[in-house]
Amino acid sequence: MKITKREQDVFELLIKGKTNKQIAAQLNISDFTVRDHVSSLLRKANVASRMELIARHHCVMKDDKLRL
Repeated sequence: MKITKREQDVFELLIKGKTNKQIAAQLNISDFTVRDHVSSLLRKANVASRMELIARHHCVMKDDKLRL
């Protein structure tokens, strides 16, 4: 999945359990911009929710560790 630098920034905070408001404050962007980045990430990953996106991330990370 190809994502922008800002989407990566949002994603890293998202997987740490941060809310949109917390992400916005940390990145100095609006809540609406965070929402747009999260929506873009969901669309690119073809998932329906933040939890599904996080679960997919953890599965990929687990699979990568098993291949080592």
